[in-house]
Amino acid sequence: MIISLFKKCLWASGFGLMLLGYAVLVEPEQLKIREVELVSEHYTGPDIRIGLVTDIHINSLGVPPSKVLKIIDALNSKTPDIVLIPGDFVAGHDRAEDRSKRFNQNVETGISYLKKLSAPSFATLGNHDAWWSSERVARHLEEAGVVLLDNRAAKFQGLCIVGLADSWTGIPSRVAYDGCAETSAPPLVFTHSPNAWRLFRSDSVLAVAGHTHGGQVNLPVLGRRVNAIELSKDYSYGFSNIGGVDMYVSAGVGTSRLPIRFRAPPEIVIITLRAKKT
Repeated sequence: MIISLFKKCLWASGFGLMLLGYAVLVEPEQLKIREVELVSEHYTGPDIRIGLVTDIHINSLGVPPSKVLKIIDALNSKTPDIVLIPGDFVAGHDRAEDRSKRFNQNVETGISYLKKLSAPSFATLGNHDAWWSSERVARHLEEAGVVLLDNRAAKFQGLCIVGLADSWTGIPSRVAYDGCAETSAPPLVFTHSPNAWRLFRSDSVLAVAGHTHGGQVNLPVLGRRVNAIELSKDYSYGFSNIGGVDMYVSAGVGTSRLPIRFRAPPEIVIITLRAKKT
């Protein structure tokens, strides 16, 4: 009986090590392309394909600068009309001044690759960007031709793209919607964390965010455990409706704190926005 129990413990330990190896070495290296659609009552224009990529976390596990090229190739292959990047371009929690020259060069190189995106691209900053250097990330984005919309808006085709600042390291404000005042285009709002949801205006056709990494560890029965938001895990991934606004939260690409992903693979998302047929 003791030998039998010992064998079972060995099998359980081996299986646990196998799962850990998968979570550390396999899943973080993946890149899924997820295609979804939303039919909105607030939108009346032609179909728009929205590319969404968030939490790239350059220098995190599985995300060297070259991974950004893979992300761009995948996005470009899906021919989105617009690309939204709601922050956390950088991995880690330290200031740029405290990082190595190589680390900082990797960030600059990775962001510079975004100039290869074939569609107009807009970004907001995330908490890790602020901890590293908001100013440097903003400069690198500008050099790459990505428009930064922190509490600002820009018109795109039949939409007003509204970017809200990060709710943790910034001060998101509805003043961002003022950029829509002179147009009849309905707002599409994006921000790094879903925690900014109280600022979503009710006429927004869609809100998109990241920050949660889709829970990063998605356990059977227990669900998505690493959320880093004040909302419940029900809002940590995919479509939900909050405050009357349809919201999509992406699992993003990189990792933070725990260098693992389990049943929450890195992803880019293509959202097809459609008008409701009458």
